[in-house]
Order: sequence, then C-alpha cells, then structure tokens
Amino acid sequence: MYSLQEWLCEIGGFAATSLQPAAGAHGELTGILIIRAYHRDRGDLRRTKILIPNSAHGTNPASTAMSGMEVIELPSDERGNVDLAALRAACDDTVAGLMITNPNTLGLFEEHMLEVVEQVHACGGLVYGDGANMNALLGIVRPGDLGIDVMHYNLHKTFSMPHGGGGPGSGPVGVCEKLADFLPGPLVEVIEAGDEDEAPLFGLVMPAKTIGRVKAFHGHFGMLVRAYAYIRMQGKSGMREISDHAVLNANYLRVRLRQTYHVPYDRICMHEFVAEGRWEQAPGIRALDVAKRLMDFGFHPPTNYFPLIVHEALMIEPTESESKQVLDAFTEAMIKIAEEARTHPDILHAAPHVTPVGRLDEVKAAKDLVLCCRPAELGEPAKR
Repeated sequence: MYSLQEWLCEIGGFAATSLQPAAGAHGELTGILIIRAYHRDRGDLRRTKILIPNSAHGTNPASTAMSGMEVIELPSDERGNVDLAALRAACDDTVAGLMITNPNTLGLFEEHMLEVVEQVHACGGLVYGDGANMNALLGIVRPGDLGIDVMHYNLHKTFSMPHGGGGPGSGPVGVCEKLADFLPGPLVEVIEAGDEDEAPLFGLVMPAKTIGRVKAFHGHFGMLVRAYAYIRMQGKSGMREISDHAVLNANYLRVRLRQTYHVPYDRICMHEFVAEGRWEQAPGIRALDVAKRLMDFGFHPPTNYFPLIVHEALMIEPTESESKQVLDAFTEAMIKIAEEARTHPDILHAAPHVTPVGRLDEVKAAKDLVLCCRPAELGEPAKR
C-alpha cells in the first residue's frame, strides 16, 4: 500500500495519496469534501460553488450536490474546450473550486488548461481533476504539474483492466501539499526507518485535519493489489506505452469512421472520441439502434447518449489493449451498420438478433425493479 501510494503520487505529480475511496465517483465526493474542509478550515465559509464544464463526467455534478455544494455549469466553446469567457464571469469569492475532466468526455485535451487553472486559483478556488481518463496521460503529463490540486484515479480502468471490464472499482485521491492534512485516513507511512539489515517499519496514520474515513478497512484492497502488480509489471516506459497506444487506437478509429459517422469535434483526440449515431438519410435510426446492432457483430457497444452535448452520442474508447486487427473489424462493422441504417433500417430496429434474449424494454426495467430471486409462494411462479 505504501509503494502504491508513492507511485500514484509520482505518476500524477502529487504530494500525498489516500487509497480509501472505493470507486471513481466516490473519489470525486472525497475530493470535494477535501476542498470544502480546506476552505472551512480557513474560515472562508462563503465559498459554496463548484464550477463544472458541461463536458465533464456526469458524476461530477452528482458528487458536488452530495457534498452540499452548489453546481454551476460552464459551457464549452466550438472546439470542445471550457469557454474562457464564461469561466471568467463565474469566478468570484463564492467559488470553492472547479471540477474538470481532462481529457474531457469528448476525448479532447483541454487546450487552455493552464489558463483555466490560473483563473480559478486567482479567485481563491481550488481545481479538482477527474482522473478517470488518466490512461491518455500516463508518462506524458502529470496533472499536478498543470496546477491540479486534487484528483482521483480509476485504478480499475487505468491500472488493471479495460473500461467496462467489470468491478469492483477503486478511486484513490491524490492531493497537493496544502491539502495533504485533509485526506481521508488512515494512510500508510514509514514510522521507523530501517537500516542496511532491517526493513523500515510501516504504520497507519491519520492526517492532522482528516475528513475522516470514507471506506471501511483500507478501500477495495483486491483492486489495490491488481494496480500494484500492473504498475510494477509495466514500469516507467510501460506507463508511457499504455497512453501512446490508447491515443493512437482512438485516433485511428476516429479517422477511419469520420467519413461515415459525424464527429462534431473532429480534432486530434486522446483515448476516446464521440461520434453521432444518426443520419439525415435514416431519420428513424438512433444511437441505441447502432449499439444494439453492434452486438450481432460480436462487439460490446460503446457508451450511448453521453456526453449530453452531442446528439445521439456514441463514445468510442478502444483502450490500449486492442490490436489493429480488432480495430479494423470494428470499423468494418460500424460502416456496415451505417449502410444498413439507410437501406434496411428494420434490421437495426430489431437488433440484437444473435443474443440469448432480444432487445429489452429498458424503461420498464428501470421503473419496475425486481432486484432479487424469490422462491415460488402459494403456487405462484418464481420471480426473477
């Protein structure tokens, strides 16, 4: 645990890291609670607003609201960056901080990142970095060096498995030096230095102004072990290769598909890009139809309808682990589906065709929940 804390500090450019948060959104909530505690400790109780770009992860505003802070949404400019004019107008002495996802949910690196950080710091706020997309930056840039004050990592995404590979999650939080005392504890520290013949003695220590525990025991420890093994196996050069391949794969797909699918922010992306699953020549087709049809070709569908600023969004993230052969097969499937959308739309509407069950009524499933299996009672059939 100590080694993992130290490695995450080095990778992200932070002074201290807590391994406690159990997932990415849990790390977000932890980070906002740290920001809130920092301002309260200084007696600055007016700072109750968190600025959040509309290109941020959807859990950002939810985490802010759960912390009791007020969400202020910022628009994006025509290139998918934070609108600097809107940011300047929002920055005042009531701003506690900014939550920014970089690369954002459009898969784009914030072109004005230094200016954004400077503007928020100038008004006395702190900057929270959503590190869920860190697999685009490993070995290339450290968020702490850009001025990010606090950031969570998704260990279950960046350091052990492709996104969507299952759980549980783990969302450690790294902070700059002035926030280290507010981290949730306990942290692992060296409490007695060793010598040539004796290893150091490690212990669990609570930071001086800690926000307290945010998870029982020591977080999702199994995920910590996975991340430790993954980082140790890859080493420094391997970290850089992870991001190089993730970014290369995403841009390869973007360029191959942009003639078939509209990419509203068509500039060099990072680890993912967002295309639209709709065409004027196929007015009845939606992104959901494209996603369901992809299952017939053996591919797990991309994220649908997010970010909200892109209509019928398909967020395509190949990760670093896919080969060129797989990327080419995915591209061919997507082009075939686009052709079907124009010529045989009913095929898409009825998809998937090869799965054990067909298309489910997802609205009914969300509203009419049956969350457990019960034995049959009084001759009634068992519920599932």
